[in-house]
Amino acid sequence: MDMITYDDTAIDVRADLAECHRRRWDALSNAGTWLTGEERVAVMAESRNARGCVLCEEQNAALSPYTVTGVHDAFAELPANWIEVIHHVVCDPGRLTHSWYKNILEGGIEDVTYVEIISVIAQTTAIDTFARGLGVAPRPLPTPQVGEPTRYRPKEAHQQKAWVPNIANGEEGPNEADQVGMASNIRRALTLVPDEARGFWSIADVQYLSAAQMQDVGGSYRAISRMQIELLASRVSALNQCAY
Repeated sequence: MDMITYDDTAIDVRADLAECHRRRWDALSNAGTWLTGEERVAVMAESRNARGCVLCEEQNAALSPYTVTGVHDAFAELPANWIEVIHHVVCDPGRLTHSWYKNILEGGIEDVTYVEIISVIAQTTAIDTFARGLGVAPRPLPTPQVGEPTRYRPKEAHQQKAWVPNIANGEEGPNEADQVGMASNIRRALTLVPDEARGFWSIADVQYLSAAQMQDVGGSYRAISRMQIELLASRVSALNQCAY
């Protein structure tokens, strides 16, 4: 296991945060549901590289990103349509469209692969942003591990109001019993690939609040108050154009 530590900061990092990050770094280095460990680490690397892409900068400056064409400055050896997904999601997520998503699928990416790529980007970004907030460098990427994806697709997942199929609240199968009661759309977003939903939310539970803690508006679970947490969260969401 490639160990994440925060020994290079004077800030006291909670033990549960560091341990969660270690677990997720290890999980991201291993084969997932649809991607190999090598592919997952390559997606992690490209999600970091995308922030310096010249084409993405030009698209960000344009009235519409879809009026500017070219080739992304890619670092990882991944299919061009994977690079397209990673760069647009990392650099200009607020202007993704359903038409863009449909074009991605028509270009050869399966919906399950798309979901896993999104999850790997989100988890890498969450942990990298945490390091940036501490004022330290992003943690070294993990070493890819050998193994085969499980290729599990829950039969309960189906097309609803979201772009990608997901498991509706109350329709969980026996393998997703841990998802019962997670009614919000954002909690359902990655359930087409259940292990990716679990992985992402295991980070959110410690970096923000767990589902149960979010329901307890009067509870005190962090060093700052719930009002302070929500003020910071709403400000960050507004700056990042977060639809949720």
